[in-house]
Amino acid sequence: MNLTANSARPNPQGSFHYGTIPINRTLVLANAATMIYGKLRYTVNRISYINPITPLKLADWYNISGVFDLKTIISTPTIGPAHFGTSVFDIELHEFVEIVFQNDERSILSWHMDGTSAYPVGYGSGT
Repeated sequence: MNLTANSARPNPQGSFHYGTIPINRTLVLANAATMIYGKLRYTVNRISYINPITPLKLADWYNISGVFDLKTIISTPTIGPAHFGTSVFDIELHEFVEIVFQNDERSILSWHMDGTSAYPVGYGSGT
């Protein structure tokens, strides 16, 4: 996290009430175990992530095309075949984004969120 950057919203006395912050966008990230080309793969919203040859930060900074496509992954789970891709979400500076991690599998999947300020606010279990 870049501590010299502006905060997401004004917070004069450190009095954020997270329940009253307007959410700009909601992402539902649903993981699944599926077969792709005969091998078991884990996917998020039907995309099994592959690392590009060019690092994402360099591709973004120098506007290198063909490294990733902002339309590879969508923000809600859908039905359809899974495939490989370099999934990147386009999130604007100062946006408050609610991220819902949806796990319908019997195993636990760990997550790593890089370059974000994240505050877990709750968890639930399936019915």
